[in-house]
Amino acid sequence: MRHRAFRIVVITAAMAGSGLAGPASASSSPLIVSGHGITQLHLGASEAVAQKVLERLLGRPTGKIVATPDMKNCGVDAVGSWKALAAYFDHRRLVGLEFGPAHVLAVQTVAGLKLGDPISRAHALYAHRFTTSGTNGGAWFVATATGRIDGFLSFDGAKGPTPATKILTIAVGNVGCPAMSP
Repeated sequence: MRHRAFRIVVITAAMAGSGLAGPASASSSPLIVSGHGITQLHLGASEAVAQKVLERLLGRPTGKIVATPDMKNCGVDAVGSWKALAAYFDHRRLVGLEFGPAHVLAVQTVAGLKLGDPISRAHALYAHRFTTSGTNGGAWFVATATGRIDGFLSFDGAKGPTPATKILTIAVGNVGCPAMSP
């Protein structure tokens, strides 16, 4: 299973004072997520390049890139945020991106899955490659030709996911440890 970290906390805190204005809100074309990262920025890019590209796309960071010593054993040693995006780094290389849980960013997978879409749409787009799990409060996974994309779901854990359950986050790469998830 892929590593998960303080995602909801980090992203929510990043959004709290973001102002939400800037390049992303001015752009009508969504950021396209694949198993490699986003169209404009692939996993493995240097921290400096990642920061430059994300600032061009989304404006100034809402949370500067800071060391995360508690996550070092999880393959992440720093994290930064831009509106509803958390970018994860290890040894000054981009290792993961996570979008959400808010809809402040226009973001979608290559196949067209967007934040807030119901999982019935995900099943229509990805068929048997789309799977869900009740772990970590509800998660989803899809294997693509370029790698795995996943995220959290918004559902009542007692009932499990239904076709109306929503895509809460979209993530690619390493975004922390499962044991550190809320």
